[in-house]
Amino acid sequence: MSNAMRVLMLGPGLQVRGGVAAVENTLIASLPPEIQVTQLPTMVEGSKWRKLATFVAAIVRTIAQLRRRPDVVHIHFASRASTVRKLLLARMALASGARLIMHHHGGGYRKYWAGLSAAARAATSQTLSRAHCLIVLGESWREFFVSVGVPRERIVVVPNPVVLPAVLPKRLGRSHVRLVFLGLLARNKGVFDLVDALSRLRPECLGRTRLVLAGNGDVKAVRALAERRGLERFVEVRDWISPAERDRLLASADAFVLPSYAEGLPMALLESMAWGLPVISTTVGSIPEHVSDGVQGLLVQPGDVSELAGAIERIVMDDALRARMGELARRAVEPLSIEVYARKIVAIYDSVSRNGSISLVGEACSRS
Repeated sequence: MSNAMRVLMLGPGLQVRGGVAAVENTLIASLPPEIQVTQLPTMVEGSKWRKLATFVAAIVRTIAQLRRRPDVVHIHFASRASTVRKLLLARMALASGARLIMHHHGGGYRKYWAGLSAAARAATSQTLSRAHCLIVLGESWREFFVSVGVPRERIVVVPNPVVLPAVLPKRLGRSHVRLVFLGLLARNKGVFDLVDALSRLRPECLGRTRLVLAGNGDVKAVRALAERRGLERFVEVRDWISPAERDRLLASADAFVLPSYAEGLPMALLESMAWGLPVISTTVGSIPEHVSDGVQGLLVQPGDVSELAGAIERIVMDDALRARMGELARRAVEPLSIEVYARKIVAIYDSVSRNGSISLVGEACSRS
């Protein structure tokens, strides 16, 4: 591109705790200088009144930005209220004649879609189908959106990015095996299943195991459950941690656990794999596209606590298995490096802004 490209990006505030904001931050920091991004927060943490005020301000600021004719409008959306907010903004962008990219992140979108009325489904499908590009996190999500009426030729698969640590720690010879969970401490993330699974471990396995859970959500409830199960010595529950603290924790860990009930493609999982950690997770969302059972980690069915306990025992008790899976996990995410990701997004911006479609994405990628 010879001239600077102006991108209007709409999504959660960059300080919001969660995977979507992490993607926004990572992308914005990695785009080349000729891409000028104006990011408008559509949601922030806090009271419902603060959230409402933020969204009203986003509408006003979006109208002002659309009058300046950005080359591309890039909207990040998930499910529920996120979809409602973003569809309104998407229709505003389309009405102004802007080139629109919708970027899906919602792991619970299938369940959300199933609960919509016929009219809401039709309105949602119509808006998504009018977008010049719909970015999804995996092939399973592409097939889902095709099934609800979005033209296949407007959908492009771009998995979430990772920053690859240059040096990985040596993990052999540790006295305990540290398992790490990062993210929202909530029932649908499987954290209560995870604590229950630890209570089912054989004594010799439990004695080697240390679990660290870090995130926001039901922190007190998770701590209380660990106490009721008599696991205080083995389970540490932390609040949300900074990126630097996250990296230190992953460097000190031996495996990553995410027994979630629904996901898109979790940033925490990819970050852990980038640190060379084997994964224990579930067969949901796009996770199986990047973690093969028995290769980069172990996959279990969501909600199956006995199966989860068995997977933990395999990982904890087999040092060679952990090391081999961790090495393969790192290799699996190397193609998802932020440098590659940024080039793909720039190619999409280029193709959509010039051609109104993703038909030139392959051509643009080859020139990157």
